[in-house]
Amino acid sequence: MTGIVLTNRVVSIFKKGKLMAQINQANSLKHKLKFGFFQIPPALKSANVCCFVIGESVSFFGSWMTQFALVWMVYQLTNSAILVGIAGFTNQATGLVLTPLVGVLLDRWNLRYVLLTTQFVSIVLSGTLTYLSITGDINFIWIIIIGILQGIVKAFDLPARLVAIPRIVDNKADTYSAISIHSFLINTAKFISPMVGGFLLAKVGAASCFLVDSVSYFPFISAILTVRIKSFPNKDSSGKSQIWKNLKEGFVYTYEFLPIKYVLMLQVVICFMVMTYVNLMPIFTADVLKGNAETMGYIMTASAFGSIVAGLFLILRKKVTGLEKVIANSTMILGLSLVIFSRSASLEACLFLIFIVGMTNTLSLIAISNFIQLILVDENKRGRVTSIFTTGFLGILPFGNLFFGGLAGQIGVANALLFGGVCCSIGAFYFAKKLPEMKKIICPIYKQTGLIS
Repeated sequence: MTGIVLTNRVVSIFKKGKLMAQINQANSLKHKLKFGFFQIPPALKSANVCCFVIGESVSFFGSWMTQFALVWMVYQLTNSAILVGIAGFTNQATGLVLTPLVGVLLDRWNLRYVLLTTQFVSIVLSGTLTYLSITGDINFIWIIIIGILQGIVKAFDLPARLVAIPRIVDNKADTYSAISIHSFLINTAKFISPMVGGFLLAKVGAASCFLVDSVSYFPFISAILTVRIKSFPNKDSSGKSQIWKNLKEGFVYTYEFLPIKYVLMLQVVICFMVMTYVNLMPIFTADVLKGNAETMGYIMTASAFGSIVAGLFLILRKKVTGLEKVIANSTMILGLSLVIFSRSASLEACLFLIFIVGMTNTLSLIAISNFIQLILVDENKRGRVTSIFTTGFLGILPFGNLFFGGLAGQIGVANALLFGGVCCSIGAFYFAKKLPEMKKIICPIYKQTGLIS
């Protein structure tokens, strides 16, 4: 009798998965507009999604410009690779402590209020940088203080944005599309900001970059007030005493669910060993390429253009599944490209190689983010898991900046980049060996959610 019940349950689950796959395919065909070989992603038909991602891409444009200007300003004020690393560390180090705890709070708090608060505080901080730059009072100490405050804001802001994306889509089947568009527009802003920032730095000064950043938050504030953000009942919101228990649950879930565990391990390797190249570019530009702010602008623009190509690839990618293979391949290419870049001294060769680095770096991290959002079926843990993912940026990256700032000061910036590329390649090889084990776990999830029949 028990065998019959189990058989019926398996058949029921199989039929349910098949039905969901057919529904998702029908929704996908219904919401795609075709122009020749190009298909407009279905999420773009949602005014809710468009309003949100366009607004936040404008705010990211200003944020990237400020980051670009601050790194260059620190190196000009101090002429020290170590202090550049310290500045990058203080800007994001608070994320290592705060971000996991923020995940618990995001599973409890109103996302709209969190996002509004972070935007208004960001305006105040960028406005302060503008004032200090205009009056000539800006110095390394002020940059460190404001950097710490910006790090606290980012610890709340970035996880809240990522958690909001799956909750603004009209159809759950469009989640992958919305996340890819979100990443594409952010990297488009990252592409444009170095070009504009390099021009403003050379012609006007850093104050203009900080002023643009201050203004860039207003479109996103308007979007936050306009969009519909779905809310989910929280089963664990029984009181303050449960916060630490909820935090532990998030870490235990992340550690025991092997696909998320492995991709987060690889993300840590990428963020610590590779993403620090952004902070090392002023040193590489000045010491190896013998260039100026405009040269650094070209380098960062080439990197950001690679990021746009990666985002466009993921938007146009018809197959939602198989992201784990994309992660493994792109990370391997990322490590090898950084190794070759570190041995180059020609501007033309460096522009091409940093394009590959930017493309594969973004492709790996966006694919990891998309992969986690797709296989995470428990909404009550989305905030916590997303915050642990964000810790890789806000918590691990500053230690990478600090480490590689010191390493570049000891062995040279080119050798530091070489070391990071080699370690990244080793991490990619280890991840690739875990793919068969991951596939056994994620295939039933894809069937359950209707992504495959």
